[in-house]
Amino acid sequence: MRTSTFILSRIFGLFWLIFGLNGLFHFFPIPAPPQDSAYFMEALTRSGYALPLIYGVEVVGGLMLVLGGWTSLALLLLAPVTANILLYDLALNPGGLTIGIAIAALHAFLLWRSRAAFMPLLRCQC
Repeated sequence: MRTSTFILSRIFGLFWLIFGLNGLFHFFPIPAPPQDSAYFMEALTRSGYALPLIYGVEVVGGLMLVLGGWTSLALLLLAPVTANILLYDLALNPGGLTIGIAIAALHAFLLWRSRAAFMPLLRCQC
């Protein structure tokens, strides 16, 4: 199980790294979103900071996962991005829901496998 977790975390990291770099440098095309979700993407683009921030987090998180030393921190950084992808697909792009579910499931699996690193965060310091 340790080997599969190692391999899956590297693949997950490559996913984030490639798509984050693509968001910043546009080296392969992404299909146009459906009309309702196009408004949302337009708002993120017009903000001027949201998409570069998201893609930057994807690149940094992907590198951390690929390099392997900061897996727990990378999973925490990428959790809001994963949640947003899943919610975006649920609300605005049901055609992409399969991808959103796959990303969320893989992220949940990796979080579960590294749950020991997060236990101190969940303990009450009262």
